[in-house]
Amino acid sequence: MLSIMQRDSRLIDFIMEDVATYSDEQVGAAVRGLHDQARESLSRYVKLEPVIDGVEGTFTKPAVSDPAAVKFVGNVPAGKPAGGLLRHKGWRAGKIDLPPLNPKQDSSIIAPAEIEIE
Repeated sequence: MLSIMQRDSRLIDFIMEDVATYSDEQVGAAVRGLHDQARESLSRYVKLEPVIDGVEGTFTKPAVSDPAAVKFVGNVPAGKPAGGLLRHKGWRAGKIDLPPLNPKQDSSIIAPAEIEIE
């Protein structure tokens, strides 16, 4: 997925760039295009669904049995709490449909170096 995000939106290039020297307006302008491209790529290959499909800010009892699916935050008592205020719905991949990897490609290469021949 990182390779796809780099290929389609140059996400890793942006994250690895030191943006401290740019104004907020310059960063914002760069992020708008990157956001659209990255979102399109992600939705093309992964169907995202909320872990808990509830209203954030309301009392919620976790209905999922997987302990890794829900993280309790704040003043958490000992043992498993019955519920609390939903602060973030979480994300799960309902479906993943990634293109096959080239078996000859080194899987540690996220994006190849590019050398232009003039």
